[in-house]
Amino acid sequence: MAAVYYNRMMKVITVKRIVRAVGRKSARKITFNSIRRDYFANETKWQFAIEAFLFGIIVIISTWPIFTVADALNQFLQRS
Repeated sequence: MAAVYYNRMMKVITVKRIVRAVGRKSARKITFNSIRRDYFANETKWQFAIEAFLFGIIVIISTWPIFTVADALNQFLQRS
């Protein structure tokens, strides 16, 4: 009984295999530049501007503690 149920549940899987001739190259060579070109062709200028603006804000915010530490170190060295 279990074998009959199992045979009804089995499915056939077919695999297609593409064989290329030796020495034959693909029609389109995938390079880093082609990937980059495709990516930036789909990205709009507004997206880039927003990301650059947010990156600038992060850089400005992260430089403030560095200048504060440099000023505190300068004051410490002048007093000692």
